[in-house]
Amino acid sequence: MMCFLLMALLGVSTVFASPGVAVDEAPAVVRLINNAQRADANTPWNTRPVQRSSGSGLVIEGGRILTNAHVVADTRLLQIYLHGDPTPHEARVVAVAHDADVAVVAPLDEHLLDDIEPLTFGGLPAMGTPVVTLGYPAGGRRLSSTRGVVSRIEVQTYVHSGVFRHLAIQTDAAINPGNSGGPVLQDGKVVGLAFQGSRSLDNVGFFIPTEVVQHVLTDLEDGQYDGWAYLGVGVDNLENPAARARRGMPSDASGLLVYNTIPGGSADGVLQDGDVLLSMDGFDIANDGTVERFGLRLALQCVLDLRQVGDEMPLEVLRDGERLSLKMPLKIGTARERTRPIYDVLPRYVVYAGLVFVPLDRNGLDAAGRLTTPLRWETVLRPWEDPTYDKEESVLLLRRLDHPVNTQLAWFNKLVVEEINGVPIRKLDDVITAFEGNDADQHVMDFGYFGRFGVLDREAAVTAHPEILQQYGVPEDRRL
Repeated sequence: MMCFLLMALLGVSTVFASPGVAVDEAPAVVRLINNAQRADANTPWNTRPVQRSSGSGLVIEGGRILTNAHVVADTRLLQIYLHGDPTPHEARVVAVAHDADVAVVAPLDEHLLDDIEPLTFGGLPAMGTPVVTLGYPAGGRRLSSTRGVVSRIEVQTYVHSGVFRHLAIQTDAAINPGNSGGPVLQDGKVVGLAFQGSRSLDNVGFFIPTEVVQHVLTDLEDGQYDGWAYLGVGVDNLENPAARARRGMPSDASGLLVYNTIPGGSADGVLQDGDVLLSMDGFDIANDGTVERFGLRLALQCVLDLRQVGDEMPLEVLRDGERLSLKMPLKIGTARERTRPIYDVLPRYVVYAGLVFVPLDRNGLDAAGRLTTPLRWETVLRPWEDPTYDKEESVLLLRRLDHPVNTQLAWFNKLVVEEINGVPIRKLDDVITAFEGNDADQHVMDFGYFGRFGVLDREAAVTAHPEILQQYGVPEDRRL
């Protein structure tokens, strides 16, 4: 007891052995401090104040540290603290997978981790089995260890992206801010990476299974991160016996009805409307769209995630009553990419005569209000439904910086621009071409909504443009 009190007074960190965690694992768990800075989507030439946050990480082979993408996102300065060492060490982000909330970092001192034994990976823990989470929650400087059991395994949306769905594991071991990126252990092996909690559930946390982590690490072996395959289909379940009979399905068959394929997705050119998707990669698909893995019924996405982009996945389909075996090349797809969050880069924009134009990507949606129905249709549904859609990206007139030259515009914010001066706007660069290439008396903008348009006096706009930039503190009129 006296020894414990003395160690506490001296600030010595301690980790006690308990079932499922050994003292030897503590040196491989590090604390990360990220000084991050994001741009302001509403004024994309500005950046928000620097925010300092903490997270955890674990040492893996190759002198690298594994952590969450959200721990190191938008970093300006990243530092790591080794277990029991008060000295900060500068680090860099080696690779980041925002779609899976996984990142790899390394200290600038390439020999810093030489004496630390890296942790090794285990498999998927079984339901009801105990796990231990290690990390530095709540900004603490001492390593914390919490125990819990695996209570649920399912495919769910990862909060960091808000779009991508992968396998996740629920535990009643507390996972708090600062725990993110720390290892979840079972029998001395890493079975997951702590990454998010739940606002609606008490004493519940989630961790990324090693299957997802290993997918990212395998992807990175060639030095480039490709991401995750996108199936790109609209499907209906076939739980209704009458629906199965209408498709001519045998009594021993089950699957999903394909009612549409999304351009650019993996299924584009492989599956057809009316196909019944029976199996993927050898996994039979139930009428509710699930497959059996690990003795559990899981969403179909977990099968797609077993393969890398560029692989070919075998499929079985029922087409016009005939059972076919097909091969599907796995692609990232473009439809889902339009709504992925943007980290680590500053947003693109063009300002002309006080009018602020941005791509209708996730930054543009966030600034305009993502639930705006026309913008949601333009971003997600139009490329799917409209066969004439040929844009590299849609462009949004986000707002205006008020000046006498533009204040009389009837329509001036949150509108998709179809044409400027007769030039079709298929990407942000076209805005500059359309304005700078016009020598008529007026600039005319077609917004494509029920004939709405905007008009500027060209000579007045040219004169006012530099005045507006100076008045509103815009350092450059474009970032492309």
